Amino acid sequence: MGIGNELGGLLPGREGQPSDSLPKYERTTFDVVTIGAGYLFMPLGLVLALVRIITTHYKNYRKAVNYNLMHHVFVGGFVQLLGIVVNSIFSEVAVDTGTLIGMLIMFSLITLLPAAVFARSAAKARFRFSQLANQYVHLIAVDRVRYTGNLADRTGQSEGDVNRDLLYLQKYGVLDSGLLFHEGADTEPQAPAGQAAASPFSTPGGQPLYQQPRAQQLPKSVRCPGCGAQNTVAPGQSTSCDYCGTTLAYS
Repeated sequence: MGIGNELGGLLPGREGQPSDSLPKYERTTFDVVTIGAGYLFMPLGLVLALVRIITTHYKNYRKAVNYNLMHHVFVGGFVQLLGIVVNSIFSEVAVDTGTLIGMLIMFSLITLLPAAVFARSAAKARFRFSQLANQYVHLIAVDRVRYTGNLADRTGQSEGDVNRDLLYLQKYGVLDSGLLFHEGADTEPQAPAGQAAASPFSTPGGQPLYQQPRAQQLPKSVRCPGCGAQNTVAPGQSTSCDYCGTTLAYS
């Protein structure tokens, strides 16, 4: 099945980036419960967050969410410890200022420092997945790759990861939900122009059910008709001659 409007049709975001269409953190009911437990009773929230990491961290799109859960759990722990300090101030038990400051510093090191580390890890994981989504979109929209094995080889992911990532990107509209992908790698040579290749993925009339990958065009040197100088022109673009300003088209 064709992909429609090329790259622009696959990326509905404001600036044509998958991150514009994907949620910052996709949270399930379990995630929300984990965050709530982290702010109410930090040890329970930590256990739930670790369970979530153990069961879902193998998914590329879950890594950022899981790190964010740990961030909230440790922030929740700081809030609870801060409540202990405030309660000490207003209790009948006298606590000197130096002790309170020492407690705040210790609580900050125990909770806020790990929280900052996990927040940074979440941001990095989200950026890496956004970059991976850009790779998928380029390979599918520009290079016309339709085999998950080829996508796995080109992105350095396992084929299982690719399948999960593609479903996730289709779920949020980054990729057309009507796109069809084939498992394994495409090892058959492309048929010559004007000749239909016999394939199990063709209709009785010879029309392919998917589009073969197109050869990638490279920049080439074009001689300026005005001054005769050689200029490099990118595929599908035009440029001005570096010497006389004549417009040169890629042809």
